Amino acid sequence: MTESGARDRIADAIASFERRAQAHGRSFEHEVEFVIERGDKFTPEERVAVSRYFRSQHPGLQPSLTSDEIREGLM
Repeated sequence: MTESGARDRIADAIASFERRAQAHGRSFEHEVEFVIERGDKFTPEERVAVSRYFRSQHPGLQPSLTSDEIREGLM
């Protein structure tokens, strides 16, 4: 598959999630959470689409967790 073909499939997957979310009256994030909670498997394109969507919402490097934050999260 060509790189442009892969990009097209990923864009289609994002559009599919957005349509499903709108049809169910949910945000993109809530639709993804709903699919995960139901235990549905993402296709490879959907995994990439979801990853790209969330990364686009938080551009740049995100700060690392401190040791205290890591310990708190594990308790």
